[in-house]
Amino acid sequence: MLENSYGFAKRFDFVASVIASRYPARVLDIGCGTGANLTVPLARRFADVDFVGVDSDVASIGFAQREYRTGNLHFLVDQDAGELGSFDMIIASEVIEHVEDPDAFLAFLRSRLAPDGCIVLTLPNGLGPSEFASLLGTLLHLSGIYALLRALKHRLLGRPAPQVLDTLAVSPHINFFSYRQLQALLASNGFAIQDYRPRTLFCGFGFDHLMMNSPRLIAWNARSADLVPPQMVSGWMFVLVATEAPGAPVYRRGSYARLRRYLNEKRWCIR
Repeated sequence: MLENSYGFAKRFDFVASVIASRYPARVLDIGCGTGANLTVPLARRFADVDFVGVDSDVASIGFAQREYRTGNLHFLVDQDAGELGSFDMIIASEVIEHVEDPDAFLAFLRSRLAPDGCIVLTLPNGLGPSEFASLLGTLLHLSGIYALLRALKHRLLGRPAPQVLDTLAVSPHINFFSYRQLQALLASNGFAIQDYRPRTLFCGFGFDHLMMNSPRLIAWNARSADLVPPQMVSGWMFVLVATEAPGAPVYRRGSYARLRRYLNEKRWCIR
């Protein structure tokens, strides 16, 4: 798998290392999207592990069911999934920033986790470089400036090659966690962080175009994230284990998160 500014290869290696060390019998990838960049290559790497990919987006699951036929991998739309049972490992990659109620989402994951199981959680730093770049991109979209710049770029450079997408859904971020907020959220839901690794230092609007034709810069971007505090990187990866009983819900969107949600939904014509 080729690396990119979002650390797709680094994410795959991280999740694969967890599977290799624990070798779970059943793995649930919740919010799997099309499965193209994580679920499918994991299923191909670990042929003896049963993978189930679940997503709420019908188009993404339909694409996955048509395109990927692997005996140890099954894709389901969540409303058709029924009783899935428990899983030795649950992957929730780039999902929690999209959900309406993060506490309820974590409670659901806990209810599906087998004893001694683990959760691999990946998400963007809500106050990191990628989210601030995304805010700039959103403001440029809403102002109409982005459309002019994009038209000029296509005229000068041509259109970029199509990419294999993680999801076909339009689902903007509505949660923007700081590192401290995330720690409190996980602790209140009865999870302990067993392992952590950053993804990349920079990614998203502007950064993607800067790095897209430079493998050396992409590699530097992934390595550099390992050298700085979690608060400075664009994305986080965790291994979580269940500990004590969950406490009271703690997450509430502050004024910044509510503003970002409003702007994102306006940019994607959801409101």
